[in-house]
Amino acid sequence: MKKLIFTLLISASTLVNSQIMVVNEIETDSKDNFTMMVTHWMNAVKTAMDVKDLRSYVFEEPGTNKVQFLQFHDSMTDMVDYMNKQEESQEKIWKAFQSMDPLPEGTADVFNETSNFRESSVWEFKPELSTTPETWNPLSKSEKDEQFYRRIQYVSVKFNHPLSKSEKDEQFYRRIQYVSVKFNQDRAFEDWTKRMNALDKKLGISYHYAVFKSSFGAKDADYMVMCIDKSQFEYFRNWEVRTNTREKSDEFTALVDELSASKWSVIGEYTWNRILDLTF
Repeated sequence: MKKLIFTLLISASTLVNSQIMVVNEIETDSKDNFTMMVTHWMNAVKTAMDVKDLRSYVFEEPGTNKVQFLQFHDSMTDMVDYMNKQEESQEKIWKAFQSMDPLPEGTADVFNETSNFRESSVWEFKPELSTTPETWNPLSKSEKDEQFYRRIQYVSVKFNHPLSKSEKDEQFYRRIQYVSVKFNQDRAFEDWTKRMNALDKKLGISYHYAVFKSSFGAKDADYMVMCIDKSQFEYFRNWEVRTNTREKSDEFTALVDELSASKWSVIGEYTWNRILDLTF
């Protein structure tokens, strides 16, 4: 059993409006085996730690061997407290796991051979930059369950200073200014996003749009933008409708023009499809 992976699978909420999102990236050559093992293990966690709701999602990246284990927590403090409790409860969790109905013979061996933990990142939900407080929260659980698709964009706001590294190293004051500019780009990106959301609302555009800011472990990305829909087909059909509406607006054209001079950019775009819902 690869306890390393499961030590990092902390309790979370599937609600997009929770405050902290943990993303565990795992590579597996058998997604069916992975979902079977993680379901069994998380049931043991629930039993041993008396967790009322596991509240976790597993997404696959089509065309790859990656799965993303998405988890949410109400606060960073809650996340740390839960991780500590889970670490202290490892013996109880393992006993609960062993007492459950056995998995098919060889399941654990296949898991050990095919699944490998890659990395974790932690993100803070930014409700003031998102539409989901208005669009997602009113939905019933069954309506939310129909939304399988996630369009993910990673955004970097890092300022690319024209000086070389050696030149910057010689300029102590300029290095301090360099950090200040990056902070200002955070504010510029967030302000631009708020204005775009306000324009969409004015134009009658409504869709599930959530923005998360990196807390740690996100490499070069400062923000994650998540668009939620029922399927990839529905996403692009709705995106086309939104685009056609926006392009009739002079305000939209002005906002797009600002991007050419911006110091932020999309550095990665991915498709995630939900394959497992551990909300029990």
